[in-house]
Amino acid sequence: MARRLRSVLLVDDDKVTNLMHMRLIRRSGLIDHVDVVTDGLAALEYLKEKRINGLPTPEMILLDINMPRMDGFEFLEDYASLSVKFRPVKPMIIMLSTSVLRADQDRAEADPNVYRFISKPIGADDIAGFVNQYQRFAAH
Repeated sequence: MARRLRSVLLVDDDKVTNLMHMRLIRRSGLIDHVDVVTDGLAALEYLKEKRINGLPTPEMILLDINMPRMDGFEFLEDYASLSVKFRPVKPMIIMLSTSVLRADQDRAEADPNVYRFISKPIGADDIAGFVNQYQRFAAH
């Protein structure tokens, strides 16, 4: 049986996708809390604020590629350069996309901070799989 996750951060500018993913997460019963931001810059600010205030950071980040202000790849570049002071404690970053470009998948999979690349929308089985995989991920 999967352990529950405390918190997940959805980073996506599509309101319908966020609503659908939030509904799936809630129905799964495997994740206690979901926060949503609409671009990479807002995600960085969210993570920094959590660390500055001593609050728990998300255990998993579901990150879209194409967003305004700062896309998923730009987020990953800035995330990698965050000082330890602002970096969350080892979140499992799963990059989501509707992109059919192999180059996007290759780029995501080459990033050491990305655990997995998956096409969206995600399904209920994906949520359960992510939570199960998190146990192995966190152990490393």
